[in-house]
Amino acid sequence: MIPIQPTRHTTRVLIAILFVALAPIIVTLTPLALCVAAVIDITTDRSRMAKTRLVAMAVSYVVLESIGILAAFGLWIATGFGRALDRPWSQRAHARVQGWWGHAIFASAQLWLRVRMQVENEGALNDRPIIIASHHASFFDALLPTELLHNSPDTFTRHVLKRQLAWDPCLGIYGHRRPNHFVERASATPSNERHQIESLAATADAPEALVIFPEGTFRSAVNFPRTMKRFTRTDPDRADRLDLTHTLPPKPGGLLALMHGAPHADVVFIGHVGFAAFGSLRDIAANVPFTDPVRVRMWRVPRAAFGNDPHKQLLEIDRHWQELDDWIETQISG
Repeated sequence: MIPIQPTRHTTRVLIAILFVALAPIIVTLTPLALCVAAVIDITTDRSRMAKTRLVAMAVSYVVLESIGILAAFGLWIATGFGRALDRPWSQRAHARVQGWWGHAIFASAQLWLRVRMQVENEGALNDRPIIIASHHASFFDALLPTELLHNSPDTFTRHVLKRQLAWDPCLGIYGHRRPNHFVERASATPSNERHQIESLAATADAPEALVIFPEGTFRSAVNFPRTMKRFTRTDPDRADRLDLTHTLPPKPGGLLALMHGAPHADVVFIGHVGFAAFGSLRDIAANVPFTDPVRVRMWRVPRAAFGNDPHKQLLEIDRHWQELDDWIETQISG
């Protein structure tokens, strides 16, 4: 008998059901867990209360995920069991719930982990259409563009994300119901990936922001030297002009596809310092509570500055990415 292999969709559904099922149990056990964590903190490191903060953040995350999942189930029923998911009112409703969920995750991190953000040049996000090319330092900063646009309730986002992020229940559900694209990094048909990204941009409404993380993944002490060695071998011209210390070289295919699909959209580059501490649970535990603010800076580059020639566009992308990497250096060394 041949075993039946569960599909990705089935597995994601099961994970979502597990979140909803466990949420009441976790909430019930929360007072006990907080008491135990507080006792350990008081006897070991009262100044940080790290374990208490982490328990509170973990419970908040589970509760918010469960609310988002239940809201998605309610929207599925309201759309005639999914038959009207593509209707404009349904898309607006899903976008608003997704925006609320992302903002609530950030608010929880501010409350329990003492995360603070200092944002420079917020006006760069005004006026659409725009393409947002953001530095990627952890799983957490995948929510940053949505959080930065939170005060613009009529501005929705379309994301180009790596497929692994779809395992988060809310990101997976809303990401697939809304027009987004989850990239298969080891895709056997990269041209098809680029075509889908271009189509994602071409069908966007003017108020929507197109979001991409050009590095593809976040930098680590392990992957940085390996990536740079491969980059030098496969693209020596770009390696000569890019002197990167804190970021990975941007993969241009997705960003160029967005620019081609949305030829009138300016490009906003987002750099930040402080999210690297969210790279793993161990890093978060070691840094809680966060005393230094997460510093964010944005550069808006008019679309005309890139021209229409792909080579010139790539030169311009690399120039601004180098500026972003240099800014990170000044923030860390200063």
